[in-house]
Amino acid sequence: MTKEEKKFLPLTSENICKIYELLYKEGLVSFPVEDCATDKIETLVSSINSSYFGTEIYSSNEEKAVAYLYFIIKDHIFIDGNKRTACLSFSIVCDLNGLEPNYKDFTLDSLAIVLEQYRGKDYQKIIKAVAEILFD
Repeated sequence: MTKEEKKFLPLTSENICKIYELLYKEGLVSFPVEDCATDKIETLVSSINSSYFGTEIYSSNEEKAVAYLYFIIKDHIFIDGNKRTACLSFSIVCDLNGLEPNYKDFTLDSLAIVLEQYRGKDYQKIIKAVAEILFD
């Protein structure tokens, strides 16, 4: 079975909130999860894992994993700790799905900063490009 044929095990909005709550309990973020964040996360999770007119927007497990990283950072769901939550969520999604990113000459933290600073409008291209770099 190839990577594309394996069923993707997504994180739920509840999983992402628990990840953030763990960071909060450890003192790594300053604010608890707000009620409105849950709805935003549910929308994010749904959009990553849904298909439109029978076609998945993120066709590979690798692209879906990167989409979690990208959208948690860019949608700025939490008051504090979006990059930390995104990096931890990305790592967990990769572990759940047997994905092994190759960071080559950079770290996950530095990639998160690059994604945060990205100002382009074609987010699907950047997600695809990052997936190709990480999982080449």
